[in-house]
Amino acid sequence: MTPLSQKDQRLLGVFIVVVAVGILGLWLPKARAAWETQRDTWRALESRLSRERAIIALRPEIQAQYDALRGKMPVFPEGKSVDTYWLPIMDNTARANELNIAQRSIGGEETLGDVTELTLECRDWEGRLDSLVWFLYDIETRKDAMMDIRALTVKPSTRKPGILQGTFTLNCAYMRQPTDSN
Repeated sequence: MTPLSQKDQRLLGVFIVVVAVGILGLWLPKARAAWETQRDTWRALESRLSRERAIIALRPEIQAQYDALRGKMPVFPEGKSVDTYWLPIMDNTARANELNIAQRSIGGEETLGDVTELTLECRDWEGRLDSLVWFLYDIETRKDAMMDIRALTVKPSTRKPGILQGTFTLNCAYMRQPTDSN
């Protein structure tokens, strides 16, 4: 093999520089995109860690609130039907506030940790605005039950001026006491 002339050596050097710049030109944007993706992931994880640390720091306060509420929650034996407890509360509260419930149904139970919720669905109610407001207030502030309106629709009655009608979903929270298997 013959040695390269100085002109060929320069051409080879320029070729190597052009190839290196071309390779860098293709690799650098991909590397930058990968770097930015990893940086964004790191920032998101750092933010999540910060939020989780803040929640962990609040644990004693949250536990104290839970313990206070837990004492107010009704307790029923495991397996006992609870609709006979919740339906009269809803019906009597509606009646006391002059809200007429025409159709209602019982949804399923859902257990979330220690707490169990029963969903009551009212598919048709009717009453004045003040009756609705007092009913909602009485349901939310009861001392003997933990109840929460999760969904509410309201529209004016087409047949009766001044009367509203609609639907609502009421969730009732309680705890289950395991039965002794002795």
